[in-house]
Amino acid sequence: MHVVLTLGVFLLTLTLILVRPRGMNEAWATVLGGGLMLLLGLETPMQAWRTTAQGADVLAFLLALMLLSALLDLSGFFAWAALHAARMARGDGVVLYRNVFLLGAVVTMLLSLDTTAVILTPIVLSFVTRLKLNARPFLIACAFVANTGSLLLPVSNLTNLLFVGAFHWSFGAFVLHMALPQIAALAVNYFLFLKLFRKEIPEAYVLGGLPKPAEAIADDSYFRASLLVLGGVLIGYFVGALLGIPPYVIAFAGCLVLIVWGKRRKRISLRRLSSHISWSLFPFVVGLFVVVRGVENLGLPALAARGLAAAGSSSAAQIGVTAFGAGVGSNVVNNIPMALLAISSLHAAHADPAAQYGALLGCNLGPNLTVAGSLATMLVISNARKRGEDIGAADFFKVGTLATPLILLAAAAALWVGLRW
Repeated sequence: MHVVLTLGVFLLTLTLILVRPRGMNEAWATVLGGGLMLLLGLETPMQAWRTTAQGADVLAFLLALMLLSALLDLSGFFAWAALHAARMARGDGVVLYRNVFLLGAVVTMLLSLDTTAVILTPIVLSFVTRLKLNARPFLIACAFVANTGSLLLPVSNLTNLLFVGAFHWSFGAFVLHMALPQIAALAVNYFLFLKLFRKEIPEAYVLGGLPKPAEAIADDSYFRASLLVLGGVLIGYFVGALLGIPPYVIAFAGCLVLIVWGKRRKRISLRRLSSHISWSLFPFVVGLFVVVRGVENLGLPALAARGLAAAGSSSAAQIGVTAFGAGVGSNVVNNIPMALLAISSLHAAHADPAAQYGALLGCNLGPNLTVAGSLATMLVISNARKRGEDIGAADFFKVGTLATPLILLAAAAALWVGLRW
């Protein structure tokens, strides 16, 4: 009965997240699931508290990244960058596609995949519509690159933060191990999409009617300060890693500078800034922590650990099993709960770094198979639908089945090569 109840609550939570009956916010689903785990005695309040406390640094960093993204958006940074990408293509459709893809990758790497999903995607769709272009290839590019471009830095993805916190990886070591897989994943993704969408990407387009990048900037002083702070925060991540300063402290410091300067320039208000934060993401994550902890009580991590041990001790086998196992699992249960389950399994198996990094590849790149695999993908599709553009689940799955295995394979091979150096 304990097993049946636990799996029932887990499946109910996932179903509510993916189906969202009557527009239910995902946070209500996980809070309900976590509450049921506690009410039914499937885990103790102390277990729930400890699990949440262990993720406190992750939640703090998530808030800092949201604040920084919101402040940059208020400065006009994202619209300015997107308009530059369109104008620099000089009417060449393939170059425009490349610029949008690279812009999405850079924003994802530096400011997280949620920034690409929530802020950049609507801007890209807006100017694509104004240019009277087929939005489908650009929309799918944004959805994919929000995951494909999230390997390089710990800040790029919530799953990265979870793995970094669980295995105590340093900032520098993470970047060193993920640089080559990141390059491989983006390269394969881009060239595959050029081939898949060759008939939908226009050879040329007319720039007429598109605003100049400068028109996106309401206050030059605040905009320049935003660029300086963004550069300072990125440098601070690496310097802070050497000095033992948590990355979220660096990010909050940058936010404080922009808030003070923005208030002085009368460009922002705390109320306006607060409206840019997805506050529901915090109970969503906490609820997931609690739900997954209940599933861990069934002993599934120990079972997965035995499966990993049976795969052999070679780094290639460890990477392959964990990358594709976590990738498939992410499409079944969503990548955030999959990351939590993978971390528990890897701890139970006392897994080597090869298996740990392989599982992270699966959690980041695997979700591109279905629209339900990643919260970022769901956000991209949801935002697009609000603007009259839609990508069906079947259409996305068709692209995903062609691209995702090759992208994941290329990244896994690159990780294996990097670990041998």
